[in-house]
Amino acid sequence: MDALLIDYRDPLFAILLIAGMVFIIAFASFWWGVYVKSRKSRRLQRFLKRFETHGVKKSLESMPYTPEMTKPLVLLAHAYEKSGEYNNAIEIGLYLLEHIEDEATIYEIMELVGTTYMHAGFLERARTTFLQILKSNPRNKRVLNNLMVVYERLHDFKRAKEVIEPLEALGVDVDDLKIYLQLKTILTDTGLEHEKKIEKVVSLYKKEKKFDRIVFEYLLKSEPGRAWEMVREANIDQLIDIFWYLPASFMDYDKIKQSPKLRAIYGARGDIDPSPPIGWFLIDMLNHLKKTGFNDATLQFAYLCKSCKQQFPLPFERCPRCMALDSVIVEREITKVINETGYNIL
Repeated sequence: MDALLIDYRDPLFAILLIAGMVFIIAFASFWWGVYVKSRKSRRLQRFLKRFETHGVKKSLESMPYTPEMTKPLVLLAHAYEKSGEYNNAIEIGLYLLEHIEDEATIYEIMELVGTTYMHAGFLERARTTFLQILKSNPRNKRVLNNLMVVYERLHDFKRAKEVIEPLEALGVDVDDLKIYLQLKTILTDTGLEHEKKIEKVVSLYKKEKKFDRIVFEYLLKSEPGRAWEMVREANIDQLIDIFWYLPASFMDYDKIKQSPKLRAIYGARGDIDPSPPIGWFLIDMLNHLKKTGFNDATLQFAYLCKSCKQQFPLPFERCPRCMALDSVIVEREITKVINETGYNIL
């Protein structure tokens, strides 16, 4: 009987044992891969069922899908998203997600769908989409950044701060983000007394010297005296529209007299005597027109993102297009006076 058994010290036994272990590991790995793929597929199907749509997607479903359609449809979805036709972009994206199998392409399209939801204002859908992507791709910097933007827009600054940690671990410079979220947390804290809120905003600004527009727009509405105390000649350029639209009742004439730029702004607006030239071409021109008695010209503003170079009619904290933070450049031009009934700061 013993002769029929292979001695455990026999080299053949060791080879058979290793081969058996390799087979078991390969078999387990194969079925684990099948299980993971099946789980991802079920998760994707649950995701798609949450966002049933009708329209372009419905018309596409009448055509048989072929892999050659993927690239043109992705380009078309991007074009729709950039032109503001968000519904069409989303429907094309969801249609593709039902048919494609390549994992990298799936997550690329999911990111497009999530970004489109974000731009369209469907913040909960955007949040769900980005979280779905991060379950499988937790190191995606763009998705992490977009998720943080969604939390900001939802005023959920606690969760927005939680996103900073993985971004920092991935090598992203988050210093300005930390200051921004700290400032927004203070400004939106309804449980904070007015005086304490003012003190915290002023203290943070004096320490960091960041986000001038957010700080001064808030202080000029809430505590004008504190705002005027902190005005520096160097930051007036980026605040020119805020000062231009400021009601006369909020003005500090003593501070204005001490600042050549403020004198030029309010001379051009007509609140005080016209100012001599200071090197601001359009402001100097308006002051000259005021001296000649011509009062039918005024300033008009536009807002350029220094990151993506897109121009917008309204100011922003984050660029509406590329989501860059504190990237606004105030552009101005002379235009004919239209009867103005209010100021955009209020």
